[in-house]
Amino acid sequence: MLVEPHDPALSWLAKRAAHPWKARHASVRLPGRRTDRGWIFRYAGTRTHGDGSFEEVRGDIVIVVAASSGRAGVEFFVLRHGLTRFGTHHDSLLLPSNR
Repeated sequence: MLVEPHDPALSWLAKRAAHPWKARHASVRLPGRRTDRGWIFRYAGTRTHGDGSFEEVRGDIVIVVAASSGRAGVEFFVLRHGLTRFGTHHDSLLLPSNR
């Protein structure tokens, strides 16, 4: 989907942004919002770690579209308004009351 599919910098950035989520729970909220040059999609994901801790991430994916050889392609993208919440499995346990 890249305007310049052989652009090593943009390809590297796309792979780097996607790598942590390849085997994790993540979702992109559809439909996206159209802008004057592209699209904005909401995303959310959860990554768990071996020690029981986790991180929940959410924000926007902004994709700028450009014409290339008679078709549209991604000129660049950015993850913005990212919010990360860290926690542990202990956060979700309901402990008995001392009353």
